[in-house]
Amino acid sequence: MGAIRRRGRAHGALWRRWARPRCRRARLRQSRERARTRPRGRASRARGRAGASGRQRLKEQQQAPSGVLAIDKPEGWTSHDVVALARGVLRTRTGHGGTLDPAASGLLPLLAGSATKFADRIHEALKVYDALVRFGTETATDDREGTVTREAGVPALDVGTLENALAGLRGVIDQVPPQFAALKVSGRPAYARARAGETVALAARRVQVHRLEVIACAAPDVRLLIVCSSGTYVRAIARDLGRALRSAAHLAALRRLAVGALEVRDAITPDALRAQGADAVALLRPADDRLLVLDPRFVKQAAATIVGAGETG
Repeated sequence: MGAIRRRGRAHGALWRRWARPRCRRARLRQSRERARTRPRGRASRARGRAGASGRQRLKEQQQAPSGVLAIDKPEGWTSHDVVALARGVLRTRTGHGGTLDPAASGLLPLLAGSATKFADRIHEALKVYDALVRFGTETATDDREGTVTREAGVPALDVGTLENALAGLRGVIDQVPPQFAALKVSGRPAYARARAGETVALAARRVQVHRLEVIACAAPDVRLLIVCSSGTYVRAIARDLGRALRSAAHLAALRRLAVGALEVRDAITPDALRAQGADAVALLRPADDRLLVLDPRFVKQAAATIVGAGETG
């Protein structure tokens, strides 16, 4: 390696100059030696600290609880209420796999930790509902929460009449969402525009209703079992059923029984989740495609058998 030489500066100080080695290998060793002896600047130290901080965050994320939790949401709770509670209990970032209206009850999938990335997949799963349709009035929201916008006589609710009307709402259909929907219109949710007094013409959306069957009938109410694709509005099914029978109807009650393989009979209530505390981590299920597969009984078994097996309330 070349020798280190000293030279005098004009003010008397000395400075180093590395003599240039003659061979390439020696020059490479000299470059490495200079890098080791060079003091680190502020920017370099900041990068080091940022790197260490990033590694720490990654380690924490890997150690944080992760998975999917089935919650039985009570009426009156918003989906956000449930998410906020779960976030505090599990102490990790939490989201949900499909909004359930405050007036509805039943299964709400929660996604914790890195499983929040599974949200788009769980949204694709088939959903099962126990719905109560009430004839005689149509409302602004298409459910019991809205103001009455139209009244009509209760139609004949015999098996044949109902079956003819339900047939047109099964399969692949183009469904117009309710005016009070979360869909955005020119950047604003449709419900926000509706609350401001605007009448918005929402475009029909293609959805699929795999099963639409009567569970029980007692005028003015009809109880339905519904198996449908993501994006289907049960409120709109109630509204359209009323119109198909030349009457008026709205959704009086709704309970979600399943989302894919997640079922309400296996779910935990928010109060029970709070009581479980940190032990609730043991209830998390792995976020994978097995959760997307709906039990065939929801399509094949008699509707009354399904809701009579303690799966609804």
